[in-house]
Amino acid sequence: MIWKNTIFFILLVVVVLVLTSFQVYAAEQQEKSAILIAAFGTSYHEAAVSIENVVKAAQQAFPEQTVVLSYGSRTIRNILKERDGVSIDSPMSALAKLADEGYGSVVVQPLQIMSGSEFHEILSITNAFRTMNDPHYQPIFSRIEIGDPLLTNEADYEKVVVALENDMKQYTSNAGEVLVLVGHGTEHPANSCYSQLQNMLQKHYGPKVLVGTIEGYPTIEDILSQLKAMNAQRVTLKTFMLVAGDHARNDIAGDEADSWKTVLKKAGYEVQATLDGLGENDQMVQIWIEHIKDLLPKK
Repeated sequence: MIWKNTIFFILLVVVVLVLTSFQVYAAEQQEKSAILIAAFGTSYHEAAVSIENVVKAAQQAFPEQTVVLSYGSRTIRNILKERDGVSIDSPMSALAKLADEGYGSVVVQPLQIMSGSEFHEILSITNAFRTMNDPHYQPIFSRIEIGDPLLTNEADYEKVVVALENDMKQYTSNAGEVLVLVGHGTEHPANSCYSQLQNMLQKHYGPKVLVGTIEGYPTIEDILSQLKAMNAQRVTLKTFMLVAGDHARNDIAGDEADSWKTVLKKAGYEVQATLDGLGENDQMVQIWIEHIKDLLPKK
């Protein structure tokens, strides 16, 4: 009888220890939460400030969260590693590390402008981690969500319109002045966001603001046609991308024969180009921050 009681006691202790360990493990999972900022990336030091501003804004807005940065471009990650000795994880690697470090709740915030191909790549990675289990047969993350890109709903567009007010005042106050926002552009259907943005900008500010793209629609030919119809004289080119990196410095503001600045000058316009990304505009940054806030538990 004694040995039966002893075995029962030992089994009871084992069960209690197992349950306690699991409760501690589960508690740790619940206690640790993180925000993963997922940018395409840039190899230009002076352009990286746009990304750093978003990271700092997230750290200030959510001090209880661990904020982690990732770069989606393997090419850029390799350049930074070989040139500067700087290692930045891919979104996939960053999520794997967060899981390994015991984070239970993660919000992934892409810094894309629209829900195009790059956004959906990050979405696919996020969804993959949603289905993974840990060695305890529990989900790797108790909760993993993904935030919206910059331009998602009508309210986002309206906030972007307001965020460009200072640029409109600075670059279109005099007769003949026009501000041209130049985005990346894509073959993805989400490219239509540029036309919607121009419509809303012109509704708010009038016709002295245009939106074009490097690799999509509207093209530079479309912009030239509109500038001619407006009798424009002085054009300011402003990068409508997170960072003013390679595209901004070469395709838009470069001295090459096919750059936007050169083509517009050749067409007879006085042209200047700004080299600041959207991440340098605090009002723009707050749109991404609000998208993160929408996904965090309400206090």
